[in-house]
Amino acid sequence: MSGFSLWTTSTTVSGLNYVSNGFVGINSNSQTNVQHLNEFSLKPNQLVFHPGVNNAHACIRFTVPSAGFYDVEGVFFSPGPPGTPNGYATTDVHLSINDVELRSLWINQNSGMLIFRQIYLNVGDTVQFEIGWGQNKNYGSDTTAANIIIVAYN
Repeated sequence: MSGFSLWTTSTTVSGLNYVSNGFVGINSNSQTNVQHLNEFSLKPNQLVFHPGVNNAHACIRFTVPSAGFYDVEGVFFSPGPPGTPNGYATTDVHLSINDVELRSLWINQNSGMLIFRQIYLNVGDTVQFEIGWGQNKNYGSDTTAANIIIVAYN
């Protein structure tokens, strides 16, 4: 897939390369059509993340640039079609502010949403979405797509 950016760290064990701390990726291709990668269907600018081995959480973090009220919304889903391994993400998603978890949910071959409206945040506060390997305690086929919107009301 052209235009797919990936951020990860990896570990080599017994000659095999493993994503040790999960990954975060984005379809940075500006085309208007859907891109396909290993059964995934990714819209332009679609964000995905995946947990690492030993339940290492992948993380997406926003640092607040100015104090004020914010809406924070995250929608999470399996980016693969049903009936394929990549359509069966079984992950746990967590929303934290300044390392205090506000809410979590299970993605079990479906979708979920975390929404907080008109929450006051200070300069330098962090809003963090994390993903772990879910109820099946396995990180295989756990790539999860995310639509995250953070809006300031200053």
